[in-house]
Amino acid sequence: MFRTGNHGHGRERGGPRRFGPGRAAALVVLLAAAVAPRPAHALRVTTWNLLNYIETNITSRQPKFRTVMQNLDTDVIMVQELKTSAAADSFLLNVLRASNPAKVWKNAGFLSLTESAIYYDSLKASVNIPTAINTGGPRQVYQLLLSPNGYAATASKIRLYSVHFKAGDPALSPADSLTRRVECTNLRGTLNNAPAGTNILMGGDTNFYGDWEGGYQRLTESQLDNDGRLADLVSMPGTWNQFAYRCYHTESPCLSGCVGAGGGLDDRFDLFLSSYPMGDGEKVDFTQFFAYGNDCNHYNENINQDGRNSAVPIAVADALHDASDHIPVVATIQLPAKIAATSQLDFGTCIVGAAVTRDVSVANAATLLPADELTYGFTPTAGLIVPSGTFQAAAVAPANVHTINLDTASPRALGGPLGIACDDVDSLSKNVLVSGTVLGHAVASLDSLSAVQAASVTFGNHPAQAIPDLAVRVHNFGWTGMQARLSVTNATLAGGDGRFSIVGGFAPGLVAGTAKTLSIHFDDTGATPDQDYQATLTITSADEPLPGGASEPDLVVTLHAFVSSGATATTEALPTAIAFLPARPNPFGARTALHYELPKRSPVSLAIYDPAGRRVRALAGGVRDAGRYDVGWDATDASGARVPAGLYFARFLAPGFIASRRIVVLP
Repeated sequence: MFRTGNHGHGRERGGPRRFGPGRAAALVVLLAAAVAPRPAHALRVTTWNLLNYIETNITSRQPKFRTVMQNLDTDVIMVQELKTSAAADSFLLNVLRASNPAKVWKNAGFLSLTESAIYYDSLKASVNIPTAINTGGPRQVYQLLLSPNGYAATASKIRLYSVHFKAGDPALSPADSLTRRVECTNLRGTLNNAPAGTNILMGGDTNFYGDWEGGYQRLTESQLDNDGRLADLVSMPGTWNQFAYRCYHTESPCLSGCVGAGGGLDDRFDLFLSSYPMGDGEKVDFTQFFAYGNDCNHYNENINQDGRNSAVPIAVADALHDASDHIPVVATIQLPAKIAATSQLDFGTCIVGAAVTRDVSVANAATLLPADELTYGFTPTAGLIVPSGTFQAAAVAPANVHTINLDTASPRALGGPLGIACDDVDSLSKNVLVSGTVLGHAVASLDSLSAVQAASVTFGNHPAQAIPDLAVRVHNFGWTGMQARLSVTNATLAGGDGRFSIVGGFAPGLVAGTAKTLSIHFDDTGATPDQDYQATLTITSADEPLPGGASEPDLVVTLHAFVSSGATATTEALPTAIAFLPARPNPFGARTALHYELPKRSPVSLAIYDPAGRRVRALAGGVRDAGRYDVGWDATDASGARVPAGLYFARFLAPGFIASRRIVVLP
C-alpha cells in the first residue's frame, strides 16, 4: 500500500454532524478507553488491515497474529488485504481458531474482489451470505448482515460493510483522493437505499487524511436521503496527522524497517462510521471504539518504543509492530434490552371493598453490557389499578417491583392479561396472565324472596303432646355465583321459660343457594294451657371468611307457642291471633288443605317451596279480611305439572308472622 510517512496536508473546516445528545463527552471516554481495562461486552466488532496476507509467505507473521488475537477480545473481525480464498482459510484455521479455542469462529465467506472476509464467533452471532458492492474503486465493498444471537427482530440486526478505499496522499496524488470520493459517493447511494432506521456499521482501511476529504464528507453529509448517512463517534476536524489526535492513529505501528509502510503511529486510516440509528442511545448502539494497542504515547514512534506500552502487554505490542502496518480498531456495540416479568398474577377470591395487592417484577434480561435500558409502562387493564408513567430497568441489575391493586369496587371475575408495553425489539408487549374473583357481600335473610331480618312465627294452638317442631330457614338472599356465601356462625334462644330448643343443637354452616334450616322444638311438658309462650331466636352470620368479609345484621325471630286447653271455639267468633295450621291430610296423594286464621284484615302470602328453598307454587296473596281460610293444593307447580313425590314446605306470611309446615307428597 502507498504510504508517505508522517506527512499530512489539507485545510481545516468544520466537521460533519455528530451523534445526538449525550455524546459530547465521548472523546474523553474514548481516550480513557485506550488505556483502561475494558469490561465484558455485549458485542465487539474489530476491523484490521492484515497487510498482504497470502498463504504462501505468511508463516513468519502468523505467530504475531495469534499473539494479538489471543489478547484481543472480539466477537466479529473484518479483515482487509486477504489475497486468496486459501489465505482466508489460513487466517481462520491458523490464527483465529488456534488462538481462541473458547470461541467458535466461522468465516462468513471470502469475496476476492473485495480482498476481505468477515469472521464471527457463532456463539455470539450469525450472518447471511455476503455480497460485494462495486463502488468504482480498486476493491469492492464487502457487505454482510449480522444477527446477534438471542434476538430475532430486524431492529437488532446490523449491516456490516468492510471497506478498503484507494490509497494515496492527496498532496502527492490528488487523483487518489478523488477516487476515494467516487467510491464513497457510490457507497452512500447504496446505503441510502437501506430502509429507514437500519443499523449500519462501516469499518476498514479508509485511507482518509482528514475530515476535509471528499469521500469522508460524502459518507457523513446531510443529503435529501439520509437513510444511509453515517456519523463519526468523535469530532476530529482538520487533518488527522497531528498530536491532538494521537489516540486514534492506526498506521503505522512501526517506525522503520517494517513489514509494510513505516513512519510510526500518525495516521487515522482505520476507523468505524455508523448510521444515526446506531447513535441515538437506544436499542443497537455504537457506544465506543479504540485503536487496539495505541496508548496515546507513541505519536510518530514504534508502538513498542523502548519496550513500553500501557495499553497492552509488551509482547502484544511487539506482535502488533511485526504483524502488519495497521493496528486493529475495536468497536463496542450495545445490544437491545430484553424483558423478563412475572408471568402470572393470582389475586385469589375476595369480597367487594377488600384491599388486595400483588407484586409484579420487571427486569432487563439482557445479560451482557453494554445493553440498552429497558423502557416500559403498564397498559390500563379492566379490574386492575396499575402504576402510571414510564419506567426503566438496567441490564444486569435487580428487577423493579411494582404493586398492582385489584379493583374491588364491584363484583367481577378476572381472566384477561395485564399488558406491559416495552422497547424489547422482539417483544413489544409482555402479557402477565391475571386471575381472581371479587364477590358481592352475602345477604342474611329469613325469606328467599326479600331481605327480611326480623319475623314472628308461631307453633299454633295445639293440644299437649301434639305440638310439631317448627322450621326456621336462613337464606343468602339474591345469591348468585358472584356473591359470597353466608357463614351462619351461631344461633341462641332466650326466654320462653326454657322450653324452646334447636333440634340436634346448632352447627355452623355456609349458605349459598340452599337455605340452612333450624328445626325448633317446644317442650310442652307441664306447660300452662292457653298461655302464649314467647322466646327470641337470634342468628349470627357474616360473609364467608375471605378478604373484605363483613358481619351481617343479626336475624331475630320471635317464637310463639300455645298449648290448647281443649275448649272448642264457636265458628262465629273471629280468631284472636294469626295462625297457620298443619295441612290435612298429610301425607297426601291428590289434594290437601292448608288453613290459616286472621284476627283482622291483613296482607298475606302462602306458597309452596321445595327443600332447596325454591318456590314451587303461590297459593294465596294479597289482602284478606279477618276470618278463617282453607286453601287447597293439588300437588302441581306454577305451570300445572305435577310435582315429584317428596318433602315440601308451605310458608305463610302475614304482618309480623312467618310460619312453615312440612308437607309430604305421595307418589
